[in-house]
Amino acid sequence: MIADCFVKKLLFAGLFISLAPLTLALSLYSLLTVRQPVIPRTFAALPFSSYAALPEILGQVAGSFTSADSRPVLIKNYLAKYQSPLLPYSDLIFQLAEKYEIDFRLPLAIAQCESNVCKKIPPDSYNCWGFENGATRFSSWEHALERVFKTLKEGYIDKGLLTPQQIMPKYAPPAVENGGSWARCVDQYLKEME
Repeated sequence: MIADCFVKKLLFAGLFISLAPLTLALSLYSLLTVRQPVIPRTFAALPFSSYAALPEILGQVAGSFTSADSRPVLIKNYLAKYQSPLLPYSDLIFQLAEKYEIDFRLPLAIAQCESNVCKKIPPDSYNCWGFENGATRFSSWEHALERVFKTLKEGYIDKGLLTPQQIMPKYAPPAVENGGSWARCVDQYLKEME
């Protein structure tokens, strides 16, 4: 009984070992010699229609689609996330970014690094950007924002200082001696707002 089982297994193994290479060789031969039909690249080129059931037309989409600028929403969401006192001025921030052709993220990133987006500033200074090492006092948020955008545009961007690394030596000279910590901070928050 055991010998019979062993002989059957040996016979099966021998049959497998002899037929496997033959099957493989025949498959390879047919793959290489039989011409494959050319499959069209687009469905429009097919000479027949699909046999899938097509859905009925049930109605129309009412309304219209318009594209809108997402920057005002991004500004509001960012300021809300950090509970910034600038939140009520998010529309003004967008308008000033348009007026001075500045990436809205730059003043916000600077404010984040200098004052936690205006939460840690000298009392009644409205100075979230560390102007003159925090010595500058503005009369209101509107005045501060206008001056910040105008200064960044005229004093930095128009002079070819476009990146935080380029802006840092003029805007925050002590940070240069600290290994560029200010520029790294501004970069971090610029990326967060992408």
